[in-house]
Amino acid sequence: MKCLTYKKCLSALCLESLELRRLKADLIACFKILRGFINVIPSDFFVWSSCHTRGHSMKLYYPDSRVTVRHFFFSVRVVQIWNKLPEEVVSASSVSAFISRLNSMHVSFLMFCFSAVCFFIYVSFRAVVSAF
Repeated sequence: MKCLTYKKCLSALCLESLELRRLKADLIACFKILRGFINVIPSDFFVWSSCHTRGHSMKLYYPDSRVTVRHFFFSVRVVQIWNKLPEEVVSASSVSAFISRLNSMHVSFLMFCFSAVCFFIYVSFRAVVSAF
């Protein structure tokens, strides 16, 4: 195992990458907050989107921020990925149903969403840095 790369070790042990595990944990926490499974007021973290033209009915508003540090807050980093989830995943009635539907999604879709958000944060960061 010592001479294997990180990806080969993960595949040999049938594990997901740390990025994917963190992404899924964020989405599960978001689901629990929005559905009231955690004793937290959802409006303290999220704002419901007023536009429901595409996607599911539980879309969240993505807050715009000039401060780069804010992009890494839980309440900001999870919104874009949450909004890209399909209706059948978001409309789960329990946490275990949400987790099983999330796990049944193809890994490449989740990683594509995650990399798109990371690219957006990187571009925003570059714009802020170049302004100075």
